[in-house]
Parts: sequence; structure tokens; C-alpha cells
Amino acid sequence: MSRWTHIRATLSRQARGRSKDTIAIAILAAVATVMTLWIFTQQKAALPSWVPLVGEEFVPIAAEFSTAQAVTPGQGQAVVIAAIRVGKVSSVRLEDGHAVVGMDIEPEYLELIHPDATLLLRPKTNLNDMVVEIDPGRADGQIEAGHEFPLSRTQPNVNLDAFLATLDADTRQYIQLLVAGGAQGIGGRSQQLSGALRRLQPFAHYVADLNRAVSRRRQALARTIHNFNLLVTELGRHDGDLERFVSSSKAALGNFANEQQAIQETLVELPGALAAAEEGFASANRFARVARPALLDLIPQAQALGPALRASERLFDQTTGPIRDQIRPFTRQVRPVLTHTKQGAPSFAKTVRGFGESLDAFNGFLNRLAFKPKGSRQSFLFYLPWLNHNFNATFNLEDPAGPLQRGLVMISCNGAELAEGIARAKPYIELLLRSSNSPRKTELPTIPPDREFSTATGCGPGTN
Repeated sequence: MSRWTHIRATLSRQARGRSKDTIAIAILAAVATVMTLWIFTQQKAALPSWVPLVGEEFVPIAAEFSTAQAVTPGQGQAVVIAAIRVGKVSSVRLEDGHAVVGMDIEPEYLELIHPDATLLLRPKTNLNDMVVEIDPGRADGQIEAGHEFPLSRTQPNVNLDAFLATLDADTRQYIQLLVAGGAQGIGGRSQQLSGALRRLQPFAHYVADLNRAVSRRRQALARTIHNFNLLVTELGRHDGDLERFVSSSKAALGNFANEQQAIQETLVELPGALAAAEEGFASANRFARVARPALLDLIPQAQALGPALRASERLFDQTTGPIRDQIRPFTRQVRPVLTHTKQGAPSFAKTVRGFGESLDAFNGFLNRLAFKPKGSRQSFLFYLPWLNHNFNATFNLEDPAGPLQRGLVMISCNGAELAEGIARAKPYIELLLRSSNSPRKTELPTIPPDREFSTATGCGPGTN
């Protein structure tokens, strides 16, 4: 049995019967892990990007400083822009007699830093907890990962003793006398001085904002001063006109002064006018509130009215020519006709009224014809079908062979020959003869003499 197998067996024996303790230990371990990660994040300790949930990714850059006093990597010293943390100090190394400070910048802030940016080392507290303050600059473009700012773009922190060391002995002595005199002059009024300085701070901020605004508007101010100079020069050339203007203004103001009483009376009447105007505005306000829903409902109609008006404009453009060139001449031509029609309209109206009375009488006739009395008597319309049947039976000119005259025409050979001779001379008689389908002489049948008669009859050869 291997060592790890023995250890697992031992842990398994120890865990039997202690499942609740095992679960509690696992929960405590998970809570401890979460709290450890939370403490890391709150202490500004950045973990690598491969750590889940709390890992961060940074972009490295560097800057050269003449001195990196009190800069300590790994302590969460911040890199800020406008007092906003954008990264942290990651390393410090010595290179060619000056310090090179490495910084890790959050990727979303890298595009804010331009190549002409300046970096300053500033103490955050009295214990020299340093931060790197970046002025992003305004040049075109942005830096990339690994960019290193030279000494010309950086400034280290300057201590007070280093500043005093640059002064000569007389200047330091005068400063000592100034400080001693200031302490004697304050005389226990340090709190009042502190309060005065605190009240001076907002004024300094306002002055700084004003100076920045003035610096941004320096070109506009220069143009304003130049234009004002031109205005003053031009006014100096027209001093006579200015004198006349002042005199005219004096006269006008004098006239206003003479009308003082009228102005007072006007001012006395002004409150009443304002009250009436207020009532009018109140009424207008009520009307506006009432009219607002209707006006809002009219918005779609108003929006649709534009296309309709444009379509009407096209219609008017298209119909202007026909109305001017066709309808107007036609109207002028039919005007005399309509005038004569108007003159004959009264007589025609009398005729129409008479015709209407005739129709009334005819309508009464039809009513009487269709009237059915009470009882077994029938209306006249009942007998109308019988009359129609009898009329058809009497005057019917058709049978299965077609139209035919109900009668028998007997014509002899001499009659047929005579009819043909007359028809040749009279075309209309020939038309009647042909229309009646009367037989010709040659179409009459011939009866042989050995049948029924002793002599031959008909219009054949040998007959008369």
C-alpha cells in the first residue's frame, strides 16, 4: 500500500460518522477563500488575469524619473488621471543613473494617454505614500503597450529640505525671520487664519476656472479688444455726430419729462389693463386646454392634408387647360340655347302638367280595369286572357307549314297569263304577285284527257 493510499484510507476512517463536521469545514474553507479574494480586491492588490472572477488584465508602460524616492512596488501605489485611479506602480529599476518606474494601466484608460503626456510623482499622505499623477496631453494618437516616457516628460517629488537647500544663507535667514514674525503676528490666532485660508480656497478655484475660460477665449478676447479699439477710433472721428446724438437724446428725454403726467396716468391705468390681460390669458389658457385634445386629433388630418393639397395642385394644373380651352368656349356657345330653353320652359311645364293629368286619367283606367269587386265577380283583367286567346285564334296566320292566308285562290290559265302580262308593265304588281307566291302559267298542272274528263284541262301544250 502506497503512502497516499494509506492517507486516503486514514481520512476515510476519520470522516465516518462526522459528515456534518466535514460539510462545515468545506463551507468554512469556501468562505475563507471568498473573503481572501475580497480582501485582495479591497486592498488594491491586483491578481493576474488568469485568476477567475477577480483577476485583472493590465497594459505595461514605463517612465523615467530623476529620483523615485518613496516609490515602492507591490504596495498598491496608484496611477491616477484627474484623481481617478487608472492603474498601479508595478516595478522600479535603476537605469543610467535615473529611476525607471514601471506601471500597469487598465486597458480601457490607455486610449486617454497621448504621447505628449506628463507624469508627476506626488505624495498622497504625509507619510510619502506616493502616486503617479498623469496629465494625458492633447497630441494626436495614443501610446501603445511598453511605451516609455523620457525624463523631459516627468517631474519627481521635491521635498521641502531639498528646496531650502537650493537657497543661499541670507535667503534662509530672511525666511526664518519671516516665519518668526508671522508666528508672532498670528499670536494664537491660527484657527482664524486656517478658517480664512479655507474660505479663500473656493475663491482660488473660481479664479482658476475663470483663468482657464479666459485662456480658452483669448483669441475671442483679442478680437473683441481690437474691434472695441476700432469702434472707439471711429467714434472719435465722428464726435460731431455724437454731440448731435447726445443733444437729440436730451431733447427726447426732455419731451418724456414733459409728458410725466400722461405717463403717470398711463401707469395708473396699467394695473387694470394688466388685470384684464390676465383674465384674457386665463380664458385663453382654458380654451387651449379644451382645444388641445381636438388639435392633437387634427394632427393626422393636417399631416394628410399636405399630400392632398399637392395632389389637388396637380389636378388644377392638369384641368386648367381643358377648362380654359374647352369648357369655357362650350359654356359661351350653349348660353343662347339655355336662354331660349328658359323662355320655352314655362310652356313646356304646362305641357308636362297636362301630360301628367292624362297619365293620371290613364292610371285611373288601369285601376278600374284591375279592380275586383267583392263577391264572386271577377275583374276585367280576368277576362283579358280569354280575349287574347280568342284574338289569337281569330287572326292566327301560322300553321306547321309556316305563315299562310286562310283561304283558297283559284286561278285559271288565262288568269295566270293575264297576271304575268300586267306584272311586266307594273313592277309593284310583280312584287305583290311574287310575294303572294301565285303560280305561273307554266307551273299549273296538266290533267290527261283519258282520266275523269272527256277533254284535256290545264295549261300544258295544246291547251288554252
